[in-house]
Amino acid sequence: MIIFRYLMKEVYAALAMVTGVLLLIFVCNQFVRYLGRAAAGKMSGALVVKIMAIQIPFLAGLLLPAGFFLGILLAYGRLYVDSEMTVLVACGMSRDRLLKMTQWMGVAVIVVTAFLNFYVSPALLTYQNKMMLQAQSNALVQAILPGRFQAVNSGNVVYYIEKISRKRGNVRNIFVAQREKKGDGEVWNVMAADRGYEYVDPKTNDHFVVAKDGHRYFGKPGEKQFKMIDFGEYGVRLPSRLAGEDIIYEALPTTKLWNLYAEDTEAAAELQWRISLPLSVPLLALLAVPLSKVRPRRGRYAQLLPSILIYSIYGNMLFVAKSWVATGKVPVWIGMWWLHALLLGLALSFYLSAETRRKIGNFFCPWRLA
Repeated sequence: MIIFRYLMKEVYAALAMVTGVLLLIFVCNQFVRYLGRAAAGKMSGALVVKIMAIQIPFLAGLLLPAGFFLGILLAYGRLYVDSEMTVLVACGMSRDRLLKMTQWMGVAVIVVTAFLNFYVSPALLTYQNKMMLQAQSNALVQAILPGRFQAVNSGNVVYYIEKISRKRGNVRNIFVAQREKKGDGEVWNVMAADRGYEYVDPKTNDHFVVAKDGHRYFGKPGEKQFKMIDFGEYGVRLPSRLAGEDIIYEALPTTKLWNLYAEDTEAAAELQWRISLPLSVPLLALLAVPLSKVRPRRGRYAQLLPSILIYSIYGNMLFVAKSWVATGKVPVWIGMWWLHALLLGLALSFYLSAETRRKIGNFFCPWRLA
């Protein structure tokens, strides 16, 4: 138990250091990207701070497996270089026992990673999307220029407001024209009014211009059959740049992804992605134990470069495999599991004896016997 606590202290200290450095790098990268949008006037500084706070647990769920893998390499590598691992082996510490202890250390990492990716990240992304939608809507309202015709939504909506009060509450001389496709032609919905005011729906946060004492016209351009309606009060919703029916699968709850698993390949890909992150923790630990073994004269970082290369290939292939499942290039039942199977096979190959590896190599490469 004393040895286990000592090893756990070393591994968790390296895990915290590596994850912290990686998290700082990725957060700074995201901060620069959103800061550019804030400088362009697309979002406020307060919104950037909120998004950065949301990004920390989201990125932590992605980086914890990598931090645990590198933490094992650094911690055990130091023990080998300082001959502490040699002393432990002389006292009865076997490779199987070391692997068992390492896997037990990974249980906490698995739980935290699963909790962040299954529950915390989807909820935070949903909240972030709402904030972004609100910011885009506010930006559109603030971008209204009195006395000018303005087109949005690819030219399908054209509006004109002659005058807006200082507090942007009351407006005068409103004109809004909306183009809709119906059947084989286009129908225009034109509204004109003398006055109105701005209204924000407290439930949906949609922005409206409520016109008073105006007229509406419906019909196809070039035809005489137009409908004309006089109204006392009529609300027109200002279109949002983020409005649409696109599903953001990264923000969907895990239970909903499970319900869509059989019928939606993108939902299946996202669910397999969330499962893959905690699943990679024991696989990477299985690989890190033999890779961390270095000779004292070679230095503690001797195995770090090939190990990082292996993880880089594996990490990038996770994104590729997710894309293949989402686009239907790989069947859902194969999914991303083949990549984990390859990593498992690679990790187990390090536990084979030199004679067994030689026989396997001769079997697959018979020309080596010549």
